Amino acid sequence: MQAEMEKPSYIILFYSPNADKKLPEAFIEGSRPSIRKYQKVIDVIKTGLFGERQIIKQANLKQTQFRVIKADLIEQGIIREATYGASKKYEFIPNSQSLSTKTFEELRESKMKDLEKMIEYIETTSSRMKFLCDYLGDSSNHNFTNCDNTSEKKIEVTVTPEWTARLQDFRENYFPELIVESTNSNIVNGVAASYYGVSNVGDAIHRSKYEGSGDFPDFLLLLTLKAFKKKFGQEHFDLVLYIPPTISGNLVKNFAEKVSRALKIPISHKLLKQKETKEQKTFENAYLKKENVSNVFSYAAQDEISGKNILLIDDIFDSGATIKELGRALTKLGVKKIAPLVIARTVGGDLV
Repeated sequence: MQAEMEKPSYIILFYSPNADKKLPEAFIEGSRPSIRKYQKVIDVIKTGLFGERQIIKQANLKQTQFRVIKADLIEQGIIREATYGASKKYEFIPNSQSLSTKTFEELRESKMKDLEKMIEYIETTSSRMKFLCDYLGDSSNHNFTNCDNTSEKKIEVTVTPEWTARLQDFRENYFPELIVESTNSNIVNGVAASYYGVSNVGDAIHRSKYEGSGDFPDFLLLLTLKAFKKKFGQEHFDLVLYIPPTISGNLVKNFAEKVSRALKIPISHKLLKQKETKEQKTFENAYLKKENVSNVFSYAAQDEISGKNILLIDDIFDSGATIKELGRALTKLGVKKIAPLVIARTVGGDLV
């Protein structure tokens, strides 16, 4: 009975020589925040007793970055954690040693050596099992015949135009969802036409926003309209609004006008900022992003939007702080539904 249940198993190694080396190298290089960020935390804590959120905001860091820095600074005896009532604070230890980067460099070197060994394993022409045994300290003389370099079949993949087209088709028909719904807002989960990291999408947005190449190209409009049709194609909208710009001039306005014409939904230009804001990407954490746009937006004619369904247009969705704030503001003005539609969303956003 046991023999009948036993079936052969196969292990397949997928490896792309360029991408699969660059990605772990990037992770290794970014495994520790920059020394400048360590110093920012030290400088903040030197000025008084602060909790985690206060330090994150003053130093403009992500929560994950601060927690790595905090652990290292405590380990090196530069700061300490103290409990005041029910809250934890951090204080600078007078006359403590300067920050040592020796352990960071040693860890980086160790990880790079591990990566080099992984690549050696991939590129070896000898027995892969013997390679693993040697690496793990097993020097037995066994004659392994269980990999593609010994007796098993070697699988090679040739990328054909057909598969390239299939991949492109997938990219153009997979639309990331924007999770923004909350109990105090009439905003609904929205949709992006693509991820920013998809090269032709991110590159096109970057050229228009930062290199002066003009309006967002038409292929981004077509992709965004496809995303709208898939997510909201059966729903009714009364009005198109767009997020007022910070530095990008009329790019989003012009794009929203094209969406309005294509969908035959009227557009309004009356959504305004009551004060100047900074680019959200200049902030490392959601606390500061939320503060940057809090109570910023107004609408010049409330009667026009009260009870209406609004399609809200923007170019890039990252943390979602701006769109969520607009959802709250428009809800207070009586809007029945706010549905976000953006060209691209970043991968992972920047949650604290």
